[in-house]
Amino acid sequence: MSNPGRLDPIRRKREVRAYANRFAEVFDDEVEFPDGTPGRYLRIVNRGDGPGVVVLPVHGINVGLVQTYRYPVESWQWGLPRGFSHNHDPLVTARTELHEEIGVRDAAFELLGFMTPDSGMLATRVAVILARVNEPTGRTVDVQEVAAVRWLPVRELWHWVAQGRIEDGMSLAALTLAHALDHLPNP
Repeated sequence: MSNPGRLDPIRRKREVRAYANRFAEVFDDEVEFPDGTPGRYLRIVNRGDGPGVVVLPVHGINVGLVQTYRYPVESWQWGLPRGFSHNHDPLVTARTELHEEIGVRDAAFELLGFMTPDSGMLATRVAVILARVNEPTGRTVDVQEVAAVRWLPVRELWHWVAQGRIEDGMSLAALTLAHALDHLPNP
């Protein structure tokens, strides 16, 4: 039973791996809730050595977006480039994702912070990386994932957010963090 002023955790009784691929493992764990009741909890674990990333590419007053098909929600969405870990260093992963999704190689990278994209299911944190892009003229390398690239002025970007044209949670969280840290260009 929980103590006043302190919350007891949900305890994992048995780890049950349900599925794995090269990117992630899915677990359907047997758990015990703080009141002793048994239950199950779904958990997805990144298989990489480090955190995944969401990259905020900025060139002047423009922010780079990619259009990708999000299979679980069955729709094309605009958002920031992102991906699973390629390396224990999130800046290495950010460099790789920026090249694959936008085709940019020449950028200066800065770690802004971390976020938990779906803390109810994903057992990982994601690094939010600012990429100051020198030349936004690259070509998408990963054409199976990315259908289009668009560079929007920050003012138009916020209109897209307000209109619901950008609804990807990781992108919205990264934009919020960058705004709070005053790392977005002024429109």
